[in-house]
Amino acid sequence: MDELSKVAFDVRKRSKKLLSLLGEDLHEKEDVLSLALLSAIAGESIFMLGPPGVGKSMIARRLKYAFKGGDSFEYLMNRFSTPDEIFGPISISKLSKEDKYERLTDNYLPGSSVVFLDEIWKAGPSIQNALLTVLNEKVFRNGEQEIEVKVHALLSASNELPAKGEGLEAIWDRFLVRVYVDRIIDEQKFFDMITSSKLTNPVVREELKFDETEVDSWSPLIDSVKVPLEVLSVISIVRKYIERFNQSTGTEIEKNIYVSDRRWHKIVRLIRTSAFMNGRERVDLSDCFLIANCIWHSPDQIDMVRQWVTRAVQKYGWSAKYSMETVRSQLETFTSDVEDQTKEEKELYMEAPTVVDGEYHIIEGFSSMNNRILADDFAMMGRGSSEVNLYTSTGRSESFTIGKFSDTEIEVRLGHDYHKYKLKSSKEHRIGKVSKSITEDVRIQLNKEADLLLKYLDKISREIEEVRHSREEGVGKNIFLSENWRSLIDESLNDLWKLVLNYKLQTEKLKRSYGG
Repeated sequence: MDELSKVAFDVRKRSKKLLSLLGEDLHEKEDVLSLALLSAIAGESIFMLGPPGVGKSMIARRLKYAFKGGDSFEYLMNRFSTPDEIFGPISISKLSKEDKYERLTDNYLPGSSVVFLDEIWKAGPSIQNALLTVLNEKVFRNGEQEIEVKVHALLSASNELPAKGEGLEAIWDRFLVRVYVDRIIDEQKFFDMITSSKLTNPVVREELKFDETEVDSWSPLIDSVKVPLEVLSVISIVRKYIERFNQSTGTEIEKNIYVSDRRWHKIVRLIRTSAFMNGRERVDLSDCFLIANCIWHSPDQIDMVRQWVTRAVQKYGWSAKYSMETVRSQLETFTSDVEDQTKEEKELYMEAPTVVDGEYHIIEGFSSMNNRILADDFAMMGRGSSEVNLYTSTGRSESFTIGKFSDTEIEVRLGHDYHKYKLKSSKEHRIGKVSKSITEDVRIQLNKEADLLLKYLDKISREIEEVRHSREEGVGKNIFLSENWRSLIDESLNDLWKLVLNYKLQTEKLKRSYGG
């Protein structure tokens, strides 16, 4: 096992245990907590949108227990907030004795491991500018020196989005992960919350916690996580959905979804971090669902982008992973080869009932005046007998019990007996295909095609079974996805399984058709 595998395996175990401990009594906020932890390890910030009193600040308070020496800074912004309240007060001694303008940053944003800024859009321009530098470069200019900000996790929240035209777009763009935090939906969990005693701080053993040095050491390992073709295929399809959506909005530019190249780069690093923290050396399709939390700009787009990502994974991700388009093409080629080798065109004379007066067949030798049957009635007749109207040349009808004997013959019940009659017919000249015998060499060649196709389909089947088994054991489940996302993965796996099974049945049927 190489270094990446060993470290990633250990990180997964610790992350899973950490999330379990930190998520106790959070009641439907576990998914937000897991995204916050993922964002922190990836070095990104997270924005939580939602009404007051739904547990946004509690998530930030819990998250500090994921880090050794973790301390948090929490502040509720308002339009009168000053930089002193966020970044620390001016050092009077430095100013008076050394004539230096420096802030005392301990216990404020620059000196904290987990930072939570509530109602962030209410901050004034001076705070916004300093925050932008912190978010962009992870540095804070303190007087004459730039100090590196060792914030593990920066969480922000608001019950509204940034107002247009107030210069907040740059800060908004720096929050890679965006999540909507709602009230508790499940009634039992709601009852559990309102009847619970006062929440206590989680107890986390020191050996489970992450420290600054090891998180920094993971960075090159995260960057080495492979991004396979099927993941790039999903990203490509999602980009096309965005382009199509933006074209549909026409002149309403403010409704567009803009995802910059820099943002896509950060998204890929986020899903690489997810793969690493799930104990994997490569990104898989489950990580792709995290893209949905990174590309919406307004709440009304959340469901839409979720559908885009889901569709991209289900229809294009698995298909790219297992080259299903190539498999389909090979099956079509094999079908064509079997047809070419086992069938030959011949001139055929097909007998078909003639149609008179545009809608009737004539029953030859029928003693009754009602010697006409509607062509539509005859075409719709199946096996067995049924009551059918027979017509005279003047259009009068009478009901008879009739059975279809062949494409040109019927049986009519007269009394207790059935009598067979032929419909007036004519022979049509057609070119058709009939079976022909094949040589042993041709049979061997067709078998090679079939066996190669079946071998690859069996390989896909085994891999799907392995993925299913690992997911049932819990090993293959992405710890950063909700159950809803996980069920979509299971559903898409089942769809792929059905497609593979269908291709196998078609191939085996074709093989039997020529005696292979």
